[in-house]
Amino acid sequence: MRLSGNIIAEKFIHRFTLIVGDINSGKTTLTKQVLDVLCKANAGVVTVFDFAPEITPQDLEAHKQTAFLGGPLQTPDSEDIRYYRPRIHPPRLRGRDESEAEALAAENLRAIEALLDKELSNDTDAIFINDCSLYLHSGSASRLLEVILGCPTSVVNGYLGRFFDDSSISIKERDGMEFLMRHCDQLIKL
Repeated sequence: MRLSGNIIAEKFIHRFTLIVGDINSGKTTLTKQVLDVLCKANAGVVTVFDFAPEITPQDLEAHKQTAFLGGPLQTPDSEDIRYYRPRIHPPRLRGRDESEAEALAAENLRAIEALLDKELSNDTDAIFINDCSLYLHSGSASRLLEVILGCPTSVVNGYLGRFFDDSSISIKERDGMEFLMRHCDQLIKL
């Protein structure tokens, strides 16, 4: 499904929408647009989990990358939004080898799980997850699906592309994204 024209809140309420694409395809931008629309439609309390990694110029330089990768989800000013952004490393960019990348992915998972365990006990009407694929580097796709389906409205984005090599992290991430694709109500490919 591709979106064109105006975004209509009703197409996202009471559904699990998954937005996938390669780097710089507009996943976070579209997620922000949907978040803005739902907030204007008074969709209730919205919990935003932003797992976008903190990428430094050194991360890009070390891998001879010049492309801008990822970024945080900008949220509108609203008392109904709970925004959480744990410190997340870019494992494939920062890890000097596969073992170090896997260790960074495991550290990310611990930070994300601690946040989910603490914050999911709060009532929320909608959940947004920016860059869920960072969770999937080391985490369970079925556990993530439980989190997503635990809320009536879910809008989730994640990386699914060819930018990164087929490391163990990339394979696990792709398998997890494909699992989520099979279980979502709406799939938007960018």
